[in-house]
Amino acid sequence: MPVYSHSQLSVYEQCPLKYKFRYLDKIRREEGQGIEAFVGDMVHKTLKKCYDDVKLTRVNKLDELRRFYDNLWHKNWNDEIAITKKDLTPEHYMAHGRRMLEDYHRRYVPFDQDKTVGTEMLISFSLDGKDKYRLRGYIDRLSSAGNNSLEIHDYKTGAHLPTQEEADGDRQLGLYQIGVQNRWPAIKSIRLVWHYMAFDAELVSSRSGESISCLVAETMRLIDEIEATEDFLPQESNLCEWCEYPDLCPVRKHSCIVEALPANEYLSETGVALINKYVELKAKADEIGCEIGELKDAIIEYARREGLSVIEGSCRNVRVKFDMKLKFPGKKEDGREELEEIIRKAGKWMEVSDINTAALTHVIEDGEWNGDLVGKVMEYGAMEETVAVYLSKMKEEDPE
Repeated sequence: MPVYSHSQLSVYEQCPLKYKFRYLDKIRREEGQGIEAFVGDMVHKTLKKCYDDVKLTRVNKLDELRRFYDNLWHKNWNDEIAITKKDLTPEHYMAHGRRMLEDYHRRYVPFDQDKTVGTEMLISFSLDGKDKYRLRGYIDRLSSAGNNSLEIHDYKTGAHLPTQEEADGDRQLGLYQIGVQNRWPAIKSIRLVWHYMAFDAELVSSRSGESISCLVAETMRLIDEIEATEDFLPQESNLCEWCEYPDLCPVRKHSCIVEALPANEYLSETGVALINKYVELKAKADEIGCEIGELKDAIIEYARREGLSVIEGSCRNVRVKFDMKLKFPGKKEDGREELEEIIRKAGKWMEVSDINTAALTHVIEDGEWNGDLVGKVMEYGAMEETVAVYLSKMKEEDPE
């Protein structure tokens, strides 16, 4: 049976096609690493060292953690790590990571608020007890807080500080709680703790039995959806720039092809040539469309002024049909909400579901509703002129 993780589920939600490439086709590639992820990795490793040492009764001084972090940074840094903000340097980000560690050290030293059970701890568990829905993940730090309770700690180094509501709905640590509870069923309480290090802030959440049940049901539904999916379609987002499969993705594949071409071959590439020609013709079509619209308006005005329904040309006629059509306010127009309320109270909503204005016009014009309801509805209706203009063949002259 497959084993899922929160990150794996998130990849599917982000882009089903990327999920297919990575987890089903097992196409393994080095995913481009951004500077933000690199900073997070260095900070996580430093905090692991900090708490592993505390388990052995050694409390690191701030200067020791700084040196460890700096050495770790220089050892792992490479020029392939992407920095999108061009006005910032690696040194800016290195200092940012160091400052987060300094704030954390000041807040928690001598790290005796709890007892660490494990760091970077693998947790594997089943959602249904039958191993059909298996998950696993790594807990940044699991600690014992006394009174038969445990805490699941997660370090966040990103620039987003969520609300308490968002923390209470976080899937990752909620799933970890299920795993911890399965492993230690005698534990009475589990707290979820996020350390938002860029803000020197801590968020805490506790999940009720009901919320855990909902999380289990939602996660099993998502896994069922994944396993039932046949067409893993691409889903575009701002994360596409970091995807490791651009040359396989139908959205970005052509861009990869043309980027590799010499400048003198670019314009002659089949796709580029086709699209350039299409753009050229579409621009002409739009220009012609504007001219046709203006001409149509002139024809209507001429027919209205002269009282005509047929205007003769040298080879074709134009017919102009003036009519009056009942119209009701569309979505987001004034009166729409009041109109909907009248129809709902009358028990007629399903007949014009979501107020399909064509359906509403039909039932009114065909007399399908009683007069009282029609009167109320018609307060929001109005007769609106419609004009149709279409070509017709000229009548052939009788032979002499």
